[in-house]
Amino acid sequence: MKFSLFDRILWIVLLSFTVGILRAQETADFRKVRWGFNPKQVREAETVKPSSVKREKLVYTGVPLAERSVGLEYNFNSDSLLSASYYYYTTASVTKDDVMATAADFETRLKEKYGPGKASLLGDVRNTIWITPRTQINLSVGNVDRGWSVEVQYLCRVCAPGQKRNGSAKQETFKPRNDVPDF
Repeated sequence: MKFSLFDRILWIVLLSFTVGILRAQETADFRKVRWGFNPKQVREAETVKPSSVKREKLVYTGVPLAERSVGLEYNFNSDSLLSASYYYYTTASVTKDDVMATAADFETRLKEKYGPGKASLLGDVRNTIWITPRTQINLSVGNVDRGWSVEVQYLCRVCAPGQKRNGSAKQETFKPRNDVPDF
């Protein structure tokens, strides 16, 4: 069976398209996970065991991030990852100055990766937001409930109610300005 030049080109285009789709689905949205992962997939992607496992939440403590030990929380809707957050707050060994320095460091790293962001102030809390095609990133720092804290929250922008979310959403091409690990 002979293939014409057109057939060969068509096969190359189809193969390239298929490889592109497969590679796009491998791209992580946050750390090594994608929106829509179930709790088991998230646990497999993380290198440490969670400190708390609840129906719609996985919590990790002592996660290394930017030379600090922070908390990490994954939130699910049923079996689908919807958000993830790093948090760092005042304790007996962490002061307000430590929290403020951490917030400044995290903001610098996020700006390096995503650009300037949009800042706002609500009471004692300063928020900065970055938007990518699949994710909204929120950096919040302020004096809340139990004292001073900083949180970096990643929210799924492609998770619609009733939509199958296991990485099958349309992949828009997006490349951060710089590779900043774990942010």
